[in-house]
Amino acid sequence: MGNQTLKFFNLFRKRGFSETISILHSFPEKEIVQSKFFEQLQKEKSYANSYFRVKKDLLAHKLIAYKLNDDNEKVIFLTEKGASIWDKVQEIEKLI
Repeated sequence: MGNQTLKFFNLFRKRGFSETISILHSFPEKEIVQSKFFEQLQKEKSYANSYFRVKKDLLAHKLIAYKLNDDNEKVIFLTEKGASIWDKVQEIEKLI
């Protein structure tokens, strides 16, 4: 590896990564209407900007995705890959 920086650590260090994944993981079906997601960010003393800093990367790596619900509201959800990564981060936390 040498001086090569790992993709995961580059993403993990960005403000908004763990907040986004943690919030989505905490909801049933690991999804939430986007407007309620932003409300939850505020409750957790974070800001929408922290999400927007990592949104592009989370989408590019297919850790999160969007869909429309039956009420035609935009829903953000954690993909299987995103949930798996969050579970692995939690395993690492337990080890430390």
